Amino acid sequence: MLFAVAVAVGLTPEMLPMAVTVNLAKGALAMAKSKVIVKRLNAIQNLGAMDVLCTDKTGTLTQDKIILKQHVDIHGEDSPRVLHYAYLNSYFQSGLKNLLDVAVLEHGDVHEALRVDEHFKKVGEIPFDFSRRRLSVIVSDGQEKHVLICKGAVEEIFDVSTRYEDAGVIGTLDPGHLETAKQETVLLNKSGFRVVAVAYREMNDTKPSYGVEDERDLVLLGYISFLDPPKESASKAIAALEASGVRVKILTGDNEVITRKICGDVGIDAQDIVLGPLLSKMTEGEVAAATARATVFAKLTPDQKERIVQLLRASGHVVGFLGDGINDGPALKSADVGISVDSAVDIARESADIILLEKNLLVLRDGVIEGRKVFANITKYIRMGASSNFGNMFSVVGASIFLPFLPMTAIQVLANNLLYDLSQTAIPTDTVDDEFVASPRRWEIAGVFRFMVLLGPVSSIFDYATFAMMLFVFNAWANPALFQTGWFVESLLTQTLIIHVIRTSRIPFIESSASTALMTASLLVAVVGVILPTTGLGAALGFVPLPLPYWPLLVVILLLYAVFAHLAKLWFVRRWGL
Repeated sequence: MLFAVAVAVGLTPEMLPMAVTVNLAKGALAMAKSKVIVKRLNAIQNLGAMDVLCTDKTGTLTQDKIILKQHVDIHGEDSPRVLHYAYLNSYFQSGLKNLLDVAVLEHGDVHEALRVDEHFKKVGEIPFDFSRRRLSVIVSDGQEKHVLICKGAVEEIFDVSTRYEDAGVIGTLDPGHLETAKQETVLLNKSGFRVVAVAYREMNDTKPSYGVEDERDLVLLGYISFLDPPKESASKAIAALEASGVRVKILTGDNEVITRKICGDVGIDAQDIVLGPLLSKMTEGEVAAATARATVFAKLTPDQKERIVQLLRASGHVVGFLGDGINDGPALKSADVGISVDSAVDIARESADIILLEKNLLVLRDGVIEGRKVFANITKYIRMGASSNFGNMFSVVGASIFLPFLPMTAIQVLANNLLYDLSQTAIPTDTVDDEFVASPRRWEIAGVFRFMVLLGPVSSIFDYATFAMMLFVFNAWANPALFQTGWFVESLLTQTLIIHVIRTSRIPFIESSASTALMTASLLVAVVGVILPTTGLGAALGFVPLPLPYWPLLVVILLLYAVFAHLAKLWFVRRWGL
C-alpha cells in the first residue's frame, strides 16, 4: 500500500507498471480463494458476534436417544396391536425416518412376528406435512383388502377419527374420549414422554391411489409414547452461553406440556410459552413483540421458525440457528449463522454454515469463543494495517516535499512489505484477552476508521523523527542510500512492534503477551531487518551499513513510539471501547 501511495502522489511514475503487476497478482490470489472457505470464515465471525441462539429441543436439550416405552389402547392398557400398526406405518413410509420412527422399528422383533415381507404390501402413502402433523400409509394385508394406517399428533388424529377400537369392539368417539386422551397425554408429557396417536381405516372401496381426503372416519387404536431424557450437560451449557452474552431461545414443534417439562429440567424459564397456532393469529407487530419477549416457542411450523429468526435479525440481533431436521431448513438459511450436525438430514447440512461433529451446546459455546478469537485477530490485523499504512501515507507525502531523492526505492518497498507481511502470518495463532471474548463482537467499519485516524499520525511523528535524525545527525542529504536504509529499518521495526501494542488493551508484554508463534515471527523479522543492510543481499537492494550511533537513537524512537501508541490506544478504548 505504501508503494501504491508513492505512485499515486506522482513520486515515481516509472514504477507504475510494477505496481500494476503487484496489484494484479494480489487480485488474482484473492479471486482464487475458495468461496466455501470465505463462507466458513464469515460464519465463524458471525458465530463470535452471535447474541441470540435459536435451537430445537430434541437432541439439543435432550439426549437424542429416543426409546419407545409404551404402546397402549385408549384406556392405557398395553396393546401389541397398536405397536404392530405403528410399526407398519414407520416401516412402509418412504420419507426420511425421524427418531420416533427409528425407535419404533428397533423395538423388539415386530418384523419377524408380523412376517411383514410375506403378509403386507405397500399400496400408497400420504406424506407428512406440518399443517396436518400426521402421516398415513396404505397397505394390503394379503387378502386384497387395503388398510390406511395413520400416525401423528394426538389432536390431529382425533380431528379425522370418528370411532375407536377397544378389545376388538368398535365404538363411536365422543368429546369425552378426546378429553380423556388429552388428560392422559398431559400426564405423560409432564413425565417427559412424547405421545403419538395411531389410527386406521379399512378401505371398503380400493383404488390405485390415495390422498389427504381419505384421512377421514378413522378408527382410533391407541397411543405410543417415547422417552428422550434431558442431557446432563444442557443446563451447564445454557448457563455458559448466557454468561457469554448469548441468549438461548427454544423453537420446537413439540407441544406445550412436554416442552415446559424438558425446559424446566435444564433450567430454562418456560412459564411464558408462545404457541404456533397463536402466532398465526397475531399481527406482525404482536409477533415481533412476542419474539423479543419470549424464550420458548412450541408447536411451530417451519415457516414460523423462519419468521422468528427473521424478526430477531430485523431487530438488530445476530442470530444463530441450530437444527438438524427437514423442518429446520428455512430457519437455517435465514439465520446469520446456520448450525447443524454431521448426522443431520441432507437439506439441513446443505443449509448450514457450520457442521458440528457433536450435537452439544457446550461444543457450540466453545465455538462461540473461538469465533470471537478469530474475529479479534482479524480486527488486530486490519487495525494494524490500516493505521500503519495511513501513517506511512503522511510520511511519504511529507518526504516528497523536501527530499531530492526517493525515501525508499521500489525494490526496498517490496522487501519491506515482504518482511512485514511475514511477521504478520502468525497473527491467527495469537492469544486473545478474556475481556474481548466475554461478549459478542460485531464488525464496525467506523471503529476501524477512527482507530486509523488516531494511530496513523502517531507513527508518522516518529517517521519524521527518523527523517530528522538521518538528515541532521547523520547528514544523509547527500547520501540517499544511508537515508533509505535508516528509514527502512525504522519502518520495519515500528510496523512489527505496533501489532504487539494494538493486540491488547492491556500493557503489552507485561499484562498481556502474544502467542509464541507471533513473538517468534516478530523477533525473527526484526533480526533480519537489522542484519540485512550489512549483507550482500542488502547491498544488492541498495542498502548500506548504518553508523553505530544510529542504534541507540533508534531504540529511543522505538520506546517513545510504543509509549505514545499505547497511550493513544488507551484513550481510544476509554472513548469507544475495545
